Amino acid sequence: MREIQEVPGKVTIKTAFRDYFKGYFDFMGRSTRAGYWWVMGIIILILYIPLFILLGQLLITKGHVAGINPWIYLGIFAIIAVGIFIPTLALSIRRYRDAGLNGRGAVTLWVLNGLASSYSQQSRGWAFISAVIGLALLITALLKTNQLETDSDNPLVTFFLRAKVKEN
Repeated sequence: MREIQEVPGKVTIKTAFRDYFKGYFDFMGRSTRAGYWWVMGIIILILYIPLFILLGQLLITKGHVAGINPWIYLGIFAIIAVGIFIPTLALSIRRYRDAGLNGRGAVTLWVLNGLASSYSQQSRGWAFISAVIGLALLITALLKTNQLETDSDNPLVTFFLRAKVKEN
């Protein structure tokens, strides 16, 4: 397994998908905005939009969609979702690292978001915390390479953000 180290301005859709599958378990490299959004855009278009259309039809028709068995599609979706969970998680962590988060900071935010999401049915406060963390992660995925690097010596800041490389 090779470590993914994408270079800004050099990532095509072909490169993005090659790195996505070659970096199946690579949480240490970096992925550029293009490398992240090419893959995520295709996943959303091919997998999630049809899923939401199907679920909408199921809600409107109370579970009866003419011409197709929705459970077959939902089963296929579940198998694909399980299969792409790890590489998508790895891609996201690489993207956050490229933007300037430390790996441990990104994982901490993912875990906190998961915990807040699991309690969001019980309290609007947890739902709000989950939404804020999710929005912060989305914004991080939109940032340029090294945008979140810091000069700070504060331990809390350096836990989440990568230190700037000192140039000689």
